Amino acid sequence: MMAKQLSLQNMFNKITKYGLLFLAVSGLQVSKAHAASSDWQDLGGGKARIIANLDPITNKVSGVVEVELKEGWSTYWRYPGSSGIPPRFDFTKSKAFSFQQVKFPAPKLINPDHETRTYAGYKSKVLFPFDAEMLATSGGKINLDILIGLCEQICIPAKAEMEIHASELFQSDPKAVQTINFAKIHVPKEKDAKDVILDVNLADDKKLYIKTKHKKSFGKPSLFVEGPNDWYLLPAKLMQEEDEHALFALDVSQAPEGTNILAHKLKYTLTRGSSGIEIIR
Repeated sequence: MMAKQLSLQNMFNKITKYGLLFLAVSGLQVSKAHAASSDWQDLGGGKARIIANLDPITNKVSGVVEVELKEGWSTYWRYPGSSGIPPRFDFTKSKAFSFQQVKFPAPKLINPDHETRTYAGYKSKVLFPFDAEMLATSGGKINLDILIGLCEQICIPAKAEMEIHASELFQSDPKAVQTINFAKIHVPKEKDAKDVILDVNLADDKKLYIKTKHKKSFGKPSLFVEGPNDWYLLPAKLMQEEDEHALFALDVSQAPEGTNILAHKLKYTLTRGSSGIEIIR
């Protein structure tokens, strides 16, 4: 009887030991899911909020600016082309936080069949990820002023202010963390130009012809090119799509007179669906 009691006691001790270990591990997992969301702010053609996740061990913060657009509305990418208002994110009113630059997910062609109103942007919902660091555990806050252009029949500028207090970041919200991780997946990855671009030629019709590596099975590609702000570039047009390459034409006629187009380094963003890559050449 005594041996049986000892055996039961040993079993209880093991259960307690491993149970506490499980709780400890679970606690570490939950600690990485400390997150909070601001209230939604109305933008007229949609709404916006911020979501932030705190790692309490490193004080590193990951977050997103979440914008939900009404049906029929769209907004701009960071390079609006010949017109438009790119989203602007101002964290200067924040306290006890330092921020890195907000990132932009892969854009899509808006109004792709229109000759002059085509631009790079987003519809439905868009997530702009950012990284930050909490410098103090009390009295701090994340404060964001956003200016964003929203378009339906016409385009309007919209402003909103939103904030999260540091104390709110010590609550568990795994769903918010999933949203942040999802946002990071759709930020274009940087690649070497030689791995993507096969050829670039300037033609007499003031078009830059860009040949890129391509696989048809990857889906239809789009190419967005960023130059100096006074160049007013529209998204490149897909001219040819083969199994091994795609050919785009970029209108550079709006570049200032006398500009040596090929002497400038340009940023290329090549997208397929919701994924993309970025090249500087």
